[in-house]
Amino acid sequence: MDYDVIIVGASIAGCTAATEYGRAGLRVALLERHRSPQAHKTLCGHFILGGTHEVLRRLGFWQLMLDRGAAVTTGLGVWTDAGWIAPAPGHGVPPAISLRRSKLDPLLREIAAGTPGVDLLMGHRVTGLVESGVVTDAGTTLRARLVVGADGHHSTVARLAGVPEDVAPNERFLFWAYYEGAEMTGPGDGQVWQLDPDIAVCVQVDDGLTLVGVFPAKERLAEFADDRLAAFDRFVARLPGGPSLSGARRVSNLVGTTDYPCVRRDPVPRPWLALIGDAATASDPVPAVGCGWAFRSAAWLTDATAGPLRDGGDLGRALRRYRRAHQFIDKYDDIGRQDALATPPNALQRAIRAAAVSDPWIARRLAAFGMRAEAPSVLLNPKVVARALLTRRAARPA
Repeated sequence: MDYDVIIVGASIAGCTAATEYGRAGLRVALLERHRSPQAHKTLCGHFILGGTHEVLRRLGFWQLMLDRGAAVTTGLGVWTDAGWIAPAPGHGVPPAISLRRSKLDPLLREIAAGTPGVDLLMGHRVTGLVESGVVTDAGTTLRARLVVGADGHHSTVARLAGVPEDVAPNERFLFWAYYEGAEMTGPGDGQVWQLDPDIAVCVQVDDGLTLVGVFPAKERLAEFADDRLAAFDRFVARLPGGPSLSGARRVSNLVGTTDYPCVRRDPVPRPWLALIGDAATASDPVPAVGCGWAFRSAAWLTDATAGPLRDGGDLGRALRRYRRAHQFIDKYDDIGRQDALATPPNALQRAIRAAAVSDPWIARRLAAFGMRAEAPSVLLNPKVVARALLTRRAARPA
């Protein structure tokens, strides 16, 4: 074997996995089709939810991201038609972090390339797969005991392996921009607006900038057809308690797309092949799960397989362990796919939101759910439902 592991794609998931495999003493080929180490993904909101905080700290990435200017969000205020859900002091939900991909991707490549045992091969495009190996555009065949597809939601590795795709529609579109000098007026150090069916966000990012994003239902696409920026400005101006942009300067073009379907693939499609990040699950971007899933799936894969790869253990058993860990993402993706249909919230969802406005216990669970810090059952369980219904009943006028 040329390597212990071959990883295709040197962005968040690929670099994280390569770094961890290298630290475990394995020989890793990390292939990236772009030639420049500064290459980065542009269609990414880069808000990393609090559920990934522990992984980032364990890997040593958290402080390095702070050193590059990353912004930390300790609590999001959520606007609903029942009022603001404000983060309670000391709520115990881990913080989120945001570092634009133009800084994050080069940082992660720098870390991976500096890890003993990792060969970062820029400008190498995979054109074919063989069992336990890849063929590059230079005609070179590389082999390893494990091949990892970390090459995004249009994964070439998955396509070459013939991995079936489970595709679900997304009935929202998205645009965002960065501002200098924007002032938040809502609670928390970031805000989300649940406008039903539309959604908007405002969060801090690196270099003191603020990201303002809108996720309207596709029925509003015509409003954005002629002048997207004007439509975007009108949308933001109508946000209740929205950011003040009167003295702010927009420092970017609009970033976004009018269609972003949800795509899911088996994370272990072959006995010698694993998928991580968007190659396994490209979820609805509205809840900002993509970057966190990339870090976490890479960590789960390396936690499960690094030892067996190093010591000659049972790789099949290790990959089954990874697939079980990945079910955490699958459960949230099921919920995200339903939310991506942009249908009105049901009575139960409305009751939980309304209760969270006045009940810190429910608000904390809603925040943990939103930050993907605990399993979906932290919010979706009979005790929360009963308490929300009782709170709503008590709030009704006699």
